[in-house]
Amino acid sequence: MDQMRQGNECDEFITIIGASMAEINAEFRAQGLADREFSIVHRIGRHKFTRIASGEAEQMFGGEPMIAATFTRPQR
Repeated sequence: MDQMRQGNECDEFITIIGASMAEINAEFRAQGLADREFSIVHRIGRHKFTRIASGEAEQMFGGEPMIAATFTRPQR
């Protein structure tokens, strides 16, 4: 973990998760992220998500892989 590039603590991040790129693109537009100067952080891909709550792991989305896209902008 310590070798990963750490973003500026003031940067703002938004991750959109969907079943398709069409859903993600529609939500990106609906939230006006381009107008708010957000840009993609890295490549978009399918992910399996695990949530840890009270020390217990829970597979999100029924364990099905979903497409995730993370966007960022420098804090103003």
